[in-house]
Amino acid sequence: MNNRKVAVSWSGGKDCCLALDQLIKDGYEVACLVSMVSKKDDRNHAHGTQLNFLQMQADAIGIPLVMIDSAGQYEESMINGLKAIKEQFNLSSIAFGTLYVSEDRQWNELVASQAGLQALFPVWITKNESINLLNKWLMTGYNAIVCRASERIFDSSIVGRTLNVDLKEIFTSKEICPMGEGGEYHTFVIDGPLFKERLNIKDVKIILNSGLWSLNIKELHTVIK
Repeated sequence: MNNRKVAVSWSGGKDCCLALDQLIKDGYEVACLVSMVSKKDDRNHAHGTQLNFLQMQADAIGIPLVMIDSAGQYEESMINGLKAIKEQFNLSSIAFGTLYVSEDRQWNELVASQAGLQALFPVWITKNESINLLNKWLMTGYNAIVCRASERIFDSSIVGRTLNVDLKEIFTSKEICPMGEGGEYHTFVIDGPLFKERLNIKDVKIILNSGLWSLNIKELHTVIK
């Protein structure tokens, strides 16, 4: 088995994108991206992104995307799905974009081990290092937009905005985790160094869903770079 062959747990957002970028820089062979989805709802669980747009994002990067349907049994479905892709892609590991929440890391390690995989954490940091990681993101050349944000903290105008220095200042003024690790906001990456094509969002609607301002993408196109 190639012990450098890895899958990446994929939400479509900045954290997993940073993990993917770091793995490639470290010489790993990324065989696939893995996203937990609800095929019934036609969305991924992490950020509620429509599945066709999530697929377009993976195609723009050029790495196969495996969608695992939770089918009402999230943990069991994920473990069984990971077992299948371990054999399909001859994997040794799965990487997660988990930042500093130890409970999340423990759960990631549990499902990985039950699937016979090693869990990797390329962007693991301490909570105090969150601002440094955001600064690193802003220098990578990737472009992400806010696709979800807490109604408790933000008004709807933040959704659809590019994650940039202006938003960093807003996060700092609100004294929240600048990386949104507490669920304050989520992102969808539309361009960057690994992208062979740029995602161009043409039509959106902002909706309020379970306390989250959410970007409901109506139309998305790819543009050759």
